[in-house]
Amino acid sequence: MITPASYDITILQNSTWKGTFRATQNRQTVTSISIAGGTPTFNCDCHGLVANDKVVFTGGTTIPCGLTLNTVYYVISAGLTTSAFQVSASSGGSSISVTGTATGTFYVAEPINLTSYGIDSDIRTLITNEALSPAVQFTSTITSAANGEFQLSLTPEQTIAIEVGRYGYDVSLTTAGGERYYWLTGVATVQRTYSRN
Repeated sequence: MITPASYDITILQNSTWKGTFRATQNRQTVTSISIAGGTPTFNCDCHGLVANDKVVFTGGTTIPCGLTLNTVYYVISAGLTTSAFQVSASSGGSSISVTGTATGTFYVAEPINLTSYGIDSDIRTLITNEALSPAVQFTSTITSAANGEFQLSLTPEQTIAIEVGRYGYDVSLTTAGGERYYWLTGVATVQRTYSRN
């Protein structure tokens, strides 16, 4: 299930703005992470994952060394139950090795394969949802379709034309069959810059 996420951004006038994102689905809360002999086991009731599924982790207060957030990992058959799983850095590989501890709330989600999707993203006024004049549309580039990764960008010519203030923006994903999902929404705060050369 593709559910909307929220992420606020800041754009500086007269500058290039770029952001790299990973579209995910089926986000679940990891109830705990147990580490034995350097091997982390992620506990998540009824997670529904199977061996070779791709997953990414977000959240956490203290992150064990060796685990990288928002990086694609692969579920492995070792340690796999209905409520626990382990991951590898490569498909069919062995479990990742970590040191330290994990604290805080972690989430696990599956990256969306964007191979058959189109991406659209615009900035509009917050109050009336009117298009800016001139209209501002992010350039959307899929950088790793299989792993759900894409980039949004604006040129200095675009950012200098936006008045200082707060705006709304969103990112929609559209399938080849015409199904449209608003995956990401947020506030874009535009700030002035002082050096124009």
